[in-house]
Amino acid sequence: MSPESDNVNLITAGSRFEGTVEFDSFTRFEGYIQGVLKGGAGSELIVGENGVIEGKVEGDTIIVDGFVRGDIRATSKVVITGTGRVVGEIRSPSPSIEFGGYFDGKCAMEQFAAAPTGNT
Repeated sequence: MSPESDNVNLITAGSRFEGTVEFDSFTRFEGYIQGVLKGGAGSELIVGENGVIEGKVEGDTIIVDGFVRGDIRATSKVVITGTGRVVGEIRSPSPSIEFGGYFDGKCAMEQFAAAPTGNT
């Protein structure tokens, strides 16, 4: 997935959500959510520098430029950038923290089973 894709979601600063928000494509999140951000297979989430998530984040690729307080589960990778801050648990086969990034919590590197294709 890439920002050049036809399916791009942008949630701007000043947006506030409570509950569950689901996405299945490239999503840039600059708002605030208390609850769950849940991405489908092949999804990519960027928590922008203005983004604040208090709750659970799930998806394929998750990049944190902003702040997450809660658990992150990524089937591909998690990147905490130089401006990113995470307080909670990360579960991903490929977690990384760039210089200047902040992480306080527990990390588990694990592979997740591929989603069923429906062919039996």
